[in-house]
Amino acid sequence: MKKAINVRVISLAVLMTILISALMAVTIHADTGIGVETGQAMPDFTVSLTDGTSVSLSEVLKEKDLVVLNIFASWCGPCEREFPEMEEVYQEKKDRFEIISVSADPDDTMEMIADYKASHGLSFPMGLAGDGLNFLNISAYPTTIFIDRGSMNGFVKIGAFVSREEFEEKVNYFLSPDYDGKPLEAEKAFDVLPYLFGTFVINTTLLLIGRWRILRKAGKKGWYSLIPFLGTFMEYSVCWLGLFGLLAGLCRVLSFAANMLELPGIISFVLRAAGFLIGLLESLKLAKVFGKGRVFGILMAFPICDVICRLILGMGKAKYGEKIA
Repeated sequence: MKKAINVRVISLAVLMTILISALMAVTIHADTGIGVETGQAMPDFTVSLTDGTSVSLSEVLKEKDLVVLNIFASWCGPCEREFPEMEEVYQEKKDRFEIISVSADPDDTMEMIADYKASHGLSFPMGLAGDGLNFLNISAYPTTIFIDRGSMNGFVKIGAFVSREEFEEKVNYFLSPDYDGKPLEAEKAFDVLPYLFGTFVINTTLLLIGRWRILRKAGKKGWYSLIPFLGTFMEYSVCWLGLFGLLAGLCRVLSFAANMLELPGIISFVLRAAGFLIGLLESLKLAKVFGKGRVFGILMAFPICDVICRLILGMGKAKYGEKIA
């Protein structure tokens, strides 16, 4: 009976990890919150372009059936990845639709956008959002708005188009002779933060369960595992020197702080590497003291595997041996 329970716990940990990873790849439909939802009239706007001119929505719609307003930032990686596909579709259909791509990042300058356009080989109009789009509430880059021939917001995509086919499909919908003015449901790229938080909560919970049982098997108080740093200290003391656990944790905290403070990357790398090496040594010794081999110990040093391996040690049949100095 106990073996069946242990298998279920370990299987649950693996399934939760797989489920969360799969969910992170999904695109969800949601209200955009940009200020002009799909199905609403798009206010006329004017933006400045890199060639020294300006362009307004009403002027373009006198000649084109569709305006794709793309709002980006020069530092945005997903924006950069979607531009080539957009350019290809634009070259084939620019007689019927226009792309207006503007940066809404206050740190971007017209010169920067001009260089960006030239270096990426883009031909559609690009510039700065400026005050012309201050009625929009843009919270993520890229945000792309499809404005139909009736000046209506027909579709909003928050996040990058993942392929040419995806972008072209939306363009063809609005350029189709059968288009009846019906807007498409807005799409919002999957918000990864809640699921990262969920992953953190699940991993932490399972880690505490495994560590609690490990400490109990070693004759220590399980509730020590509930206290940050103390739990790590006690686990390290089971097989080695507890102070190394504090040192490993401190390295990870300082590495995170170095990233937040935007210190040279080498500092964060060295701290992260030091924390990993100390953790690897502890994992090897912890595996040995519970009768497991080196492969098991190496696996326990890596994310996700560390949770599963500790569950196996704590909930499984592994027995605590003598402490290794």
